[in-house]
Amino acid sequence: MFAVAGCIIQEHDLWLVAIAAVICAAGSWATLQLFARARLSIQFEREAWLILTSVVAGAGIWCTHFIAMLGYKADLPVSFDPVLTIISFLLAIVGVAAGFRVAAVGSGPLLSVTGGLIVGLAIALMHYTGMQAYRVQGIISWDRTYVTASIVMSMALGGAALYVACNLDGVAKRFLAAGLLTTGIIILHFTGMTAFHVEPMLIDPVINGDSAALRAMAFAVAGVAAVILGAGFASTYIDTKARADASDALKNMSNGLLMVAPDCTIRLFNHRVAELLKLGPGGIAIGMPVDEFLANVGEKAGWNAERLGSVVNNHHLWFSARETVRVDHHFDDGRVINVCCQPVSDGSAIITYDDVTEARSSQAEVAHMAFHDALTGLPNRRSFRNDLEVLATERNWVMLLLDLDRFKQVNDTFGHSIGDRLLVMVAQRLLDQCGRSEKVFRLGGDELGILSSRDNDDALALADKIVSALSKPFDIEGDMISIGCSVGIAGSDGENDTALVQQMADFALYKAKEDGRGCVKLYENGMLEQAARKRSFEREIELALSEQQFELHFQPLYILPERELSGFEALIRWRHPELGLVSPADFIPVAEQTGAILAIGEWVFDEACRQLAEWPDDIYMSVNVSPVQLRSASILNQICGAIERHNILPRRIEVELTETAMVENSEQIASVLSGLRAFGVRIAMDDFGTGYSSLAHLKAFELDRIKIDRSFIDVSREDVSAAAVVRAVTGLARDLSIATTGEGVENEDQLDSLIAVGCETAQGYLFSRPLSAEKASELLKGKGKDKTDSVSASPVSTPSGYTRQRSA
Repeated sequence: MFAVAGCIIQEHDLWLVAIAAVICAAGSWATLQLFARARLSIQFEREAWLILTSVVAGAGIWCTHFIAMLGYKADLPVSFDPVLTIISFLLAIVGVAAGFRVAAVGSGPLLSVTGGLIVGLAIALMHYTGMQAYRVQGIISWDRTYVTASIVMSMALGGAALYVACNLDGVAKRFLAAGLLTTGIIILHFTGMTAFHVEPMLIDPVINGDSAALRAMAFAVAGVAAVILGAGFASTYIDTKARADASDALKNMSNGLLMVAPDCTIRLFNHRVAELLKLGPGGIAIGMPVDEFLANVGEKAGWNAERLGSVVNNHHLWFSARETVRVDHHFDDGRVINVCCQPVSDGSAIITYDDVTEARSSQAEVAHMAFHDALTGLPNRRSFRNDLEVLATERNWVMLLLDLDRFKQVNDTFGHSIGDRLLVMVAQRLLDQCGRSEKVFRLGGDELGILSSRDNDDALALADKIVSALSKPFDIEGDMISIGCSVGIAGSDGENDTALVQQMADFALYKAKEDGRGCVKLYENGMLEQAARKRSFEREIELALSEQQFELHFQPLYILPERELSGFEALIRWRHPELGLVSPADFIPVAEQTGAILAIGEWVFDEACRQLAEWPDDIYMSVNVSPVQLRSASILNQICGAIERHNILPRRIEVELTETAMVENSEQIASVLSGLRAFGVRIAMDDFGTGYSSLAHLKAFELDRIKIDRSFIDVSREDVSAAAVVRAVTGLARDLSIATTGEGVENEDQLDSLIAVGCETAQGYLFSRPLSAEKASELLKGKGKDKTDSVSASPVSTPSGYTRQRSA
């Protein structure tokens, strides 16, 4: 050791030795930093880092040797063989590359020590090859002991350096490993130089040692070494900084990231993966096979072998896919982890893990709200349409449409909050009545629907159960609230499309509501045709009025028992250009709904008065009035104006209205009727006995006539009850000075019965069917009724400025 120290001090330029030592230490530090980075990489990336490590290491070792050799004081002319010098440089790179390669591929101490031994041997090989390139004017000899010692110590320190670098943790191991490698390089060189001896002798005249040139070359080599080492340090720093930034990014990612190498081992991961998948220490590591990683996940999640195998197979399929794969994995504890696998061109793959439990829950809630009613929880109209699309492919199914009765009154009386609670309770009762074959929907407001796979008979039975269930009172905050429902039913036989079935059920519901509350109606053939005809009438009624397609027919009224003609009832008919004569029962309801009845009614009164003006003054005309007309503010002026225009006596006009019309807005109607009576027009109640509270109307309204409905006339003699009703009505009317007319008389027995109870007038097919104006006029002539005006008259004050004549 003292000999080596003496060699350094006495035989070397210490400045150059110091430069060589600095370069050696820097090169060793940079080399081991690069080597550590290479060990963390795989495949091509690892090879690239190993090449850079080898170049930096070889350059550092070679520059250390070359500069130290330039500092050797041979006191003789020296030079260097350029070929061997270059070979020594390449041997340094290739030799250490082999050693680092061996140490980098494994994780055990044996491979790291073996790699270190190879590095130490490569240092020695480079040194002694470089010494062969040394040319001096003398004879060179070697001390084998020192040569052997130098090689042994180089290999030992090389093995120790890589063992520390590969197997120990912490920052201190980097300094220790760099120190061992630096020591090995320096000891090898100077122990080898201790074994080197030169006997001066002129051997080669070409050798001309120029010390200034050699010194300049030393600094040039040092400069090159500095550039190479600087590049190594720079790349190490840049990579370390990038790795630190990437590490910070990975650590702070909200999702987990896993990079899988082409050999299906883990190349990179962040700690968020372990958190999301609840993995403990050792559950995931770089270099771990993916199958082992997934097994650890499955063990924590409680997967059985079948489920684990399915997950592993899916991952391998994703790795071989060409496109990004996204799946949601539902864990048994309720967590939902979104897994995204992105294949990379080199055969690796990047997998990200996201905890989307809350997001999926929110999405499910939004999706539920999109297809369900927020109040009742029932599927909504959108869901109803979707289910109809599915049913379109099936053959037999039934649709029930429900409309709640009196629900608006509940809202108006108790408030919307009570109405909402009522709807919730209604929904629950519907669900209680329906089974697996049915699905209940809230279509909006108080409209509900049911789709069922039952047949029509079962659907009717279900509808009856529903009507019965909803007719029972609902107890809400102590208030017993009673409602009901109407149900329309339509079925599909596989030929009707869903839109048509819904139209059929809608129309059946409309018919059920027409029949009264709490009714069930199954669609019958022809209902849609009726609806189509109704829509057609809506469009054509206005045209019919302008083109004078309406006409009046007149049914005679006879005084009993004389059977003397006393008047006519004006009955409107529509002579349709395609359908022929249309009954008022078919188009009057449509006209009432559209409001066209007001214009039609005005025309009827004008035409009735015009025709009546041509007939004798002792003949009167009975004209029916719609409830819609009676609600009109202009009805009084219309009737009085028609009477005035045609110069007839008001008493010759008798306005007929039904009991139902009297119930609707009775105060306004009473005011209209009072105005008509004041003008002189007579008032008759049609279809007496079939409406609401008939006797009450006799008291509330001043009537001139009541017309007994045909349902009491068209009965057998044995029907004692009907006869009693007719007798009671006529007797009561007589006591109230109200005239009576029997409707629908078709035979002599019915007529005799009316005469027996004192009924004053009658009409019906027994006397005559409704006649055209021409035939009615002929009837008058045949009875000896000519146009006369033998009735004396006096002025009468009328509403709205009208002046008429009333009989004396």
